[in-house]
Amino acid sequence: MNKKYYYDEKSDSLFIYLKEGEEESFEEIVPGINVEMDKNNEIIEIEVLRASRFIKEEKKTIKAKQ
Repeated sequence: MNKKYYYDEKSDSLFIYLKEGEEESFEEIVPGINVEMDKNNEIIEIEVLRASRFIKEEKKTIKAKQ
């Protein structure tokens, strides 16, 4: 796994990758924040919807590091 995170400007979503695996299910833990699990029910990714609410200037830095 090369990237540990990815910000998609078009969907305004931040994806934080914790481990490799194929998504089997997901759960919204609080409004706008989902955790994605693999077949063993282990968290593989965190997805933050409408991420610009939390990262304004930081998204420029995130994009630059990719």
